[in-house]
Amino acid sequence: MTKEKIILSIVAIFIGILAASLIFYFYQGTKVLSPQNQKTVSVKPVETPKPLVLLVVDEPKDENIYDTKIIKVTGKTDPDAMIVILTKNSEDVLNPTKDGDFSTTVTLDNGANLIQITAVAKNGDTNTIEKTVSYSNENF
Repeated sequence: MTKEKIILSIVAIFIGILAASLIFYFYQGTKVLSPQNQKTVSVKPVETPKPLVLLVVDEPKDENIYDTKIIKVTGKTDPDAMIVILTKNSEDVLNPTKDGDFSTTVTLDNGANLIQITAVAKNGDTNTIEKTVSYSNENF
């Protein structure tokens, strides 16, 4: 007898929740907003600002695996910008050529290495590119 009461109670609760949901749904569907209570919202897409300093890194390619500890970092930037190259073990500051080209070497540690290349304009604007490269002397 108690089993039947429990099942009957659960069924009654389920039917009550279903009836309340249907009544609420139809009640909300009959509501009408007056034009003065309606507001128009317009959304305009915002473009991501482009960096004001040109920075293109030709080498190294991201996610490359090298079998030599010393690799070249080369690229192009604005001629009047300054290049800062950060690795775990070194900080290099370079001035590009009059054409904006730059080149240096960095020493890699075993495993994954993060190389952060930042171009800094005279007015303080920056543009940063990060490359992750790995050093391994394993034969693949």
